Amino acid sequence: MRLDRMLANAGVGSRQEVKKLIRKGLVMVNEAIVTLADTSIDLDTDRVFVGDQEIVYEEYVYVLLHKPEGYLSATEDRHDKTVMELIEGYEHRDLHIVGRLDKDTTGFLLLTDDGQFTHHLTSPKHHIGKRYRVTLTTPFEPNDLEKITKPIAMDGELTLPSEAKILEDNVVLLTIYEGKHHQVKRMFERLGYEVTQLHREAIGAIELGSLPKGQFRPLTKDEVKKLKNVS
Repeated sequence: MRLDRMLANAGVGSRQEVKKLIRKGLVMVNEAIVTLADTSIDLDTDRVFVGDQEIVYEEYVYVLLHKPEGYLSATEDRHDKTVMELIEGYEHRDLHIVGRLDKDTTGFLLLTDDGQFTHHLTSPKHHIGKRYRVTLTTPFEPNDLEKITKPIAMDGELTLPSEAKILEDNVVLLTIYEGKHHQVKRMFERLGYEVTQLHREAIGAIELGSLPKGQFRPLTKDEVKKLKNVS
């Protein structure tokens, strides 16, 4: 990869800005100052520094956000706040959202610039579990537990079987293996329940955990590998 492209993609600056840094002799590759922007970089072996700071290039980034209520799962909107307003330090990356959450839904939301990763996680054929904590206006009847886990007719086809557990009188933990429009809310509505709060806790084996609401963190390499290996 060209040196100027590598630095620009790493967020050092625009292509023109990094070319100026290179021409001024402020960039080192390994232990040598480099002044040519088109210098070829081996991403696996070369170490690149701007001043005293080593620049680490990532081909793709994977960000986990604890989405609060009131934010749209969109990259931009003319009227409402979007989740992109909560993410800092990735302005130079073309992030998109992996599996949207409704404006009033909270919890586990992924953002990335890896299109193949997104396709893998959102494709119904991979059956990746998405776990939700569902709060209802009325107590959930134990007799309905089996009903909520069986396939339900929706959008002209049957949903995949799900898993459910009653946590409290009116709180149910539900895991679905696809992502139809408003699927969780519609599943409960079919049984006569109204959802007052919906919170996604996990995707696959990756948990939201104690990440504070409105905060974000990059996924670890191990977490990315686990999600990519789900089939």
